[in-house]
Amino acid sequence: MKIPVENKIVAGFVVTALALGLMGGLSYHVMQDFVAAQRWVTRSQEVIAQLQAMLATVVETDTDQRGYLLTGDPAYLKDRSAARARITTQLEQLKELTADNPAQQRALSRFGDLAQKANSLTDHRITVFQKSGLEAALAAEPMKNTEAAMTRITLLTAEMYWTEEKLLVQRREQARITGNRIELAAVSGSLCAGIIGGVAAFLGLRDIRRRARDEAALQQNEERFRLMVSAIRDYAVMRLDPDGRVASWNDGAQRINGYTTDEITGQHFSIFHPPEAIESGIPQQLLTCATLTGHCNDTGWRLRKDGSRFWANDTIAAIRNPQRELLGFVKVTRDLTEHRRAEEIQEERDRYFDLSRELICVLGFDGFLKTINPAWKWTLGFSDEEIISKPFIELVHPDDRAATDAETEKLMGGGETIYFENRLRARDGSWRWFAWSARAALPQKVIYGTGRDITERKLAHEKIEKLNADLQAYTGQLEEANKELEAFSYSVSHDLRAPLRHIDGFVKMLVKHSAPQLDDRGKRFLDIIADSAQRMGSLIDDLLVFSRMSRAELRRSRVSTDSLVHEAVQGLQTEINGRDIKWKIGALPEVDADPAMLQQVWVNLISNAVKYTRPRDPAKIEIGCAESGNGEYVFFVHDNGVGFDMQYAHKLFGVFQRLHRSEEFEGTGIGLANVSRIIHRHGGRVWAEGRPDAGATFYFSLPKTHTETKD
Repeated sequence: MKIPVENKIVAGFVVTALALGLMGGLSYHVMQDFVAAQRWVTRSQEVIAQLQAMLATVVETDTDQRGYLLTGDPAYLKDRSAARARITTQLEQLKELTADNPAQQRALSRFGDLAQKANSLTDHRITVFQKSGLEAALAAEPMKNTEAAMTRITLLTAEMYWTEEKLLVQRREQARITGNRIELAAVSGSLCAGIIGGVAAFLGLRDIRRRARDEAALQQNEERFRLMVSAIRDYAVMRLDPDGRVASWNDGAQRINGYTTDEITGQHFSIFHPPEAIESGIPQQLLTCATLTGHCNDTGWRLRKDGSRFWANDTIAAIRNPQRELLGFVKVTRDLTEHRRAEEIQEERDRYFDLSRELICVLGFDGFLKTINPAWKWTLGFSDEEIISKPFIELVHPDDRAATDAETEKLMGGGETIYFENRLRARDGSWRWFAWSARAALPQKVIYGTGRDITERKLAHEKIEKLNADLQAYTGQLEEANKELEAFSYSVSHDLRAPLRHIDGFVKMLVKHSAPQLDDRGKRFLDIIADSAQRMGSLIDDLLVFSRMSRAELRRSRVSTDSLVHEAVQGLQTEINGRDIKWKIGALPEVDADPAMLQQVWVNLISNAVKYTRPRDPAKIEIGCAESGNGEYVFFVHDNGVGFDMQYAHKLFGVFQRLHRSEEFEGTGIGLANVSRIIHRHGGRVWAEGRPDAGATFYFSLPKTHTETKD
């Protein structure tokens, strides 16, 4: 059956119309999908750009408040108010752009709360600064609180950024697929209708070029955000994959940790923890905490590439897509080593302030104490309120106030107090002495001072002065008594000589005149009287010598002790005639001494050795010298005589002290006392060693340099 041309044309027209209608409907549907996909891509780009702008505005508000605290310029407050207004506008715009994303809406609400908290902290610090200055502002609201809030804002912004970036990747992929469909529809349409295909191709190319421009803008925004994060050099910001391996980081992380990007990419972040932390499982605990709660904070020691440690604060936040799937983590680290050292130093200062037994204070130029340590309460008994509520001068003793005011004026003029004493009143009414050192801080108009309680030292000093005065008075009395005693001894000794001479003379006359009429008993009585008178005379002579020895002036010269010893031995020839004595005299040095006095020492010691070796045959006497390690010569006289018991050695050098009966060995008991006095005046020492019936050794020392001691 032949189809008419008109029918074919109609059929062709119908088929073409149907094809065009079908392709038109298909193209329209695909185009709507593409336009919607591009709109989502554009919206994600706008969200990212707005996030960057809002974070920059938040940083600007913090920078403006720091600038105002450092300079006091009100212009910073004006800029800060404008920036805060922009934050509100930007936050509302972001909420509109992310109205379809509940996760981002929640994040923006948290962002608003954190920004409001950071602003409240800085508002409070600014208010305290305006009232009391920078130091009070930092004490009332430490910078670390604001820095912690800023860190949480940065982390939250990064989390929203990575979430939106994930959405952008998905939307770009959807746009790409939709674009491919448009191209397919365009090719198919061109087969059916060239014009429709051309139009579709034109539209498709136009959309492709638009997408290229959008992608270029997105890359530019991404680069801008990367540069912004990289510019934060005080923080190490890194992105971790879900397993905790480093995917990327900023320049601050490279500076703090010491690794290059190539060295650290793909490494697990536990590489920054010391071995003991890894053994305790801390890195994995941080990831688990961040996964479960969204973010986790930790402060502790971290390792650099070179093995050195630094004190750091880590904040790890989980990154999730709208489906709550874990995409990875953002880790922000701040090097707090210097802060820790500063805190430790401050803690030590605070500990010293609290524990110091000295009074530590800050005194204002207005005369009131601003700050005091607990030692004030311990020492004076007043409460802190009682002390700082009144002018300091009211605590000072009335007699010390003029000097204290003068010292304070000197400090306020730029001077310094090294040592100043005054008295402060205690709660019990007593007055305590303090020694002060102080220095003023002129810009702050305060004086920093420390006071040491010297009350006990003052009391001890007063006691010492009183004792010295008493001792001087006693010494004067003692010297006067000694002079009177010596004069009395000298006078008595002279007065006793005449009766003794009379006794001795009349005894001799009686013996000569009446000897034939006396029996043996009477003669023995006369012998006893004569012998006693002679002994009494010898004793008086020795007492006079002993008395003169303390008054005689030392006449030092270079003396040969060897010559003195030989002269002393030669002078004893009448006593040693007929005796067998073995002498051993060593080398003796020259010394600086009074020749006459030193001669008396040798005579006494050698004559004692000769006397107490009388029962020995042969007798052995050794004389020698040795050098001690303390700059003196030690001389000795050793014999093999009768010796003595060491328990009585302390009596040897006392006046009238004898260890043997006069019937056995003659003597007055003054010779060794003279030896002790002479050697003591020369700055030396005397001592002796012995055993009964086993000999004795007498020692004396003389310094190599001139030394004289008052007796």
